Amino acid sequence: MQGVLLIDKDKGFTSHDVVALCRKTLGIRKIGHCGTLDPMATGVLPILIGKATKLSNYLMGQDKTYEGSLEFGYLTDTLDADGEVLKTCDNKNFEKNEILQAMEALTGEIDQVPPMYSAIKINGKKLYEYAREGKEVERKTRRVKIYSFDLLNFSNQRLDFRVSCSSGTYIRSLIGDLAENLESFATLTSLKRIEVGSFKLEDCHSIEELKEGKILPEDLIPLDKSLDMEEVYLPDQLFYPLIYGQNVPYDLELKTEVKVFCQGKFIGIGFSPQKGSLRVKKRLLEMQR
Repeated sequence: MQGVLLIDKDKGFTSHDVVALCRKTLGIRKIGHCGTLDPMATGVLPILIGKATKLSNYLMGQDKTYEGSLEFGYLTDTLDADGEVLKTCDNKNFEKNEILQAMEALTGEIDQVPPMYSAIKINGKKLYEYAREGKEVERKTRRVKIYSFDLLNFSNQRLDFRVSCSSGTYIRSLIGDLAENLESFATLTSLKRIEVGSFKLEDCHSIEELKEGKILPEDLIPLDKSLDMEEVYLPDQLFYPLIYGQNVPYDLELKTEVKVFCQGKFIGIGFSPQKGSLRVKKRLLEMQR
């Protein structure tokens, strides 16, 4: 069994919890995930099974879309509802246009400071480990892109939103920046990831299905279908040179990596080492013994 399994992660589970559950129920050790979700968050978590773990670098950087809610008036140490309240402020009567302008100001390329409660490592130690020790560590800003930041609903200091963003964006930090722009405090109260690249929530399987052993090999997205790349089909006689990583003739110019097929099989990811040739750099075909 190999491919990408889409799981709708439940609240309270860590991404590692889901990986451990997959290993237990599927009986496979070679399993990973791409795109960590906080325990409070729910939604799309791509699980990489078998040779799909070799695709991690290709799938990690995909854009993402979230829907969530926040509450104005208080700030926690984790920037979400799971944390301890640090500060409060009087409720403000925001105008809708005021909120829309603040969201618009955070759309496009922005600099973002990662939250202390995150898995980013500084000097070999994760930020949340420093935070649990009561230490504040200086963090470098990161450039991220917010493609859209939409207001879905607003009433009684609660705001529902949708965000489409680049990989590496912290929604908790985005909410903190929004509140700062509005001269208030805010805390993320719910978050659901509805898209990771081309992977969508409606295609996910539940944790219950996983626990009950209802996941079948055909439920996994095949390796070639999980990659958004150009496809190249080569003559049958080149099969063995391709799988052994040899250069083979290819007349068309390649400027990017491609999905390579031969004898009706997906061989792996290829590139052009020099003009007029192609080579498979990452073989993904499961060879029969």
